[in-house]
Amino acid sequence: MLNGGAVIWHSIKQECIADSTMAVVYVATCETAKEAVWFKKFLHDLEVVPNVNLSITQYCDNSGTVANSKEPRSHKRGKHIKRNYYLIREIVQQRDVIVTKIASEHNIVDLFTKTLTAKVFEDNLENLGLRDMYIR
Repeated sequence: MLNGGAVIWHSIKQECIADSTMAVVYVATCETAKEAVWFKKFLHDLEVVPNVNLSITQYCDNSGTVANSKEPRSHKRGKHIKRNYYLIREIVQQRDVIVTKIASEHNIVDLFTKTLTAKVFEDNLENLGLRDMYIR
């Protein structure tokens, strides 16, 4: 999100096999962090956005992913994750991105990945700034 609005979202098939929810979310978080670093550099090069050198906060509702993104050593549960996805640890150590835990009920992007009640769906649309685009 930038200035309170959605910037980008897309759905792609992951190129690896994951045997846990943490692994799936970890891979997605790594991909998102790489996009955030690219976007941050792009905005920096434009020289039109103040404070672009600040860390980008990336919210995640999976505690295992948050812990693994900050920990420089490998964990037993993540041993099957391809090494190239450990890049997120370097990104976090450089403070380009801060991976922060968010409760699932406050994770407004769940509308893209989960089945939600109508009320939660509409609340998430509004929080993303997409409410006016929703047609009943």
